[in-house]
Amino acid sequence: MNWWKLSKSPSAAAQQASFVHTMELAQAIAETGPKGLADLIKLLLRPLQAELLVSAAENPIHGARSAIERPSFFAEGHAPSLFSESMYVQLPKENYRILLASYVVLPCPWERSRLTTTLAFIGNGKRWGKWQQDSNHAVTIWLPWGLAFVNGGNHSITAGILNGEGELTPREVFDMSPVLDRMRCDGRHYFNQETGKIITKVTDHRIAAVFEIGRLMRTHGVTAFS
Repeated sequence: MNWWKLSKSPSAAAQQASFVHTMELAQAIAETGPKGLADLIKLLLRPLQAELLVSAAENPIHGARSAIERPSFFAEGHAPSLFSESMYVQLPKENYRILLASYVVLPCPWERSRLTTTLAFIGNGKRWGKWQQDSNHAVTIWLPWGLAFVNGGNHSITAGILNGEGELTPREVFDMSPVLDRMRCDGRHYFNQETGKIITKVTDHRIAAVFEIGRLMRTHGVTAFS
C-alpha cells in the first residue's frame, strides 16, 4: 500500500519528473553543504508524517490506517529481505537522542479514545504535564536517513510532536547504508544493484528520492544525526 496519497495521484511521468527535480536540489545541497541533506529528507517526509498523525481523526473508530512496516517502507513489500535489520550493524542507542519537535518521527495513532486522552492531557500546561519518555516508547532509527519508526507509544508520541516538546532515546539504531550497494532507484523503478533487474515500480516519488538522498549522504560522510 502507499503510505500517503494525494486526492488525485500524479502520473508516473509526473512523479519521475518530480523525482528528478528533487534530486537536482539534493545534488546542489550536497555540493554546497551536505549536512543540509537531512533537512531535505524532513521536507520530503513531512506530508507523510501529517497523513499518519491525522488518520485516526478523519476516519471512523477502528478505521485508521495501519502502521508502517519497516521492511516495506521503500520498495513497498517487494524487497523485504534487503531491509532485514538482522543483516545490518546495530549501533549504541545511547549515542542518539530524538527531538520530537524537529525530527521526522513516524507514529501511527490508530485508536480515537487514546488520541483523545493524550491530546487532552499531555503537554505543558495540561493535566499530565509536559511530555516525558516512558518505557512504552519504542522507536527504531534507520541511518543514514534518520528515519524514526514508532513501534510503541504511538499516541503519546503524537502528543509530543504536536506540542513541539520532548526528546527520547531510541530503542534500536541500525546503519542501513549497505542496502545502497544492493538497490538503486531512478525515479521510475527500484533496481537490484548487482543484477540490474527491476525489483518494483516506484509508487511514491518522495520516498524514492529519500532513498537516493541516502546515497549522497553516504558519499559525503553525513547522517541525519551527525
